[in-house]
Amino acid sequence: MVTLTYYPGCSLKTSSKFYETSIREVFSFYGIDIKELDDWSCCGASVAHTVDETLAHVLAARNIAIAEADGNHVFVPCSACYSRSKITNDKIIKDKGLRDKVNEYIYPLRCLGTTEIKNIIEIFSEHVGIEKIAKGLSFDLSSIKVVPYYGCMLTRIPKTDVFDDCEDPLGMDTLLWAAGTEVLWWPFKIECCGASETITNKNVTSSLSGKIMDMACAVGADAIITTCPLCQMNLDLLPHLGRKTDNIPVLFLTEVFELAIKGKIIGKGSHIIPVDRVIKKPIRRLKTQTQH
Repeated sequence: MVTLTYYPGCSLKTSSKFYETSIREVFSFYGIDIKELDDWSCCGASVAHTVDETLAHVLAARNIAIAEADGNHVFVPCSACYSRSKITNDKIIKDKGLRDKVNEYIYPLRCLGTTEIKNIIEIFSEHVGIEKIAKGLSFDLSSIKVVPYYGCMLTRIPKTDVFDDCEDPLGMDTLLWAAGTEVLWWPFKIECCGASETITNKNVTSSLSGKIMDMACAVGADAIITTCPLCQMNLDLLPHLGRKTDNIPVLFLTEVFELAIKGKIIGKGSHIIPVDRVIKKPIRRLKTQTQH
């Protein structure tokens, strides 16, 4: 059993609680235990750095320092939280002046940047692997056509080494292929969905997310697959933003694994755009099942 320190961030405890449930369900199947970071706090996500850069680093560094004190690396499933944590961790290592300043704010905690920040694609790739995924399938998902949507934050982290190609990432493609889905090529993998503009100018989100949905439908996808709570929410909100037709389900990556392992999605009722288009596909139970 592998144990990971887990930073949920605000979304996975509120609007995307069903994502956390899905992660725990799937990770348990693969022998991965997640221990929630003690006394974690909001990292500022995509907005704090627009107000005060130092504040943004302080917010992220506090959580990193708690993980460092425990001697653990950190699993961060939210793309915005992952990006901000990676940026701070990297700058804490390289900039002594910033490190000293931040540590004054978070004293008696101390952040040195010695931990590693991992996203969910990295966890699947490093702790499970495509061979184990492919061998552990219980249901055939080959009838489901999907497009992987990384969003604009997951692989575009300035001045920081990232886990995948920043313009044409393939990590999630590979995992979805291993899970048995038909992975379609499309040019909108890393387009912006509108991010937090949903709060201040919903027309921006409606336009940007609408274009993403249009392209997914144009290539013949049954579902858009993402790892980011904000991306999932913005795309899933399109019916409430005025889009009446051509809305396909927006699933989290782990929900695809739920289908492949259990033949069902626990949080299907939490989706605004119904997931029936996916779960009512002919999903055949495989004759042989490999236990994890």
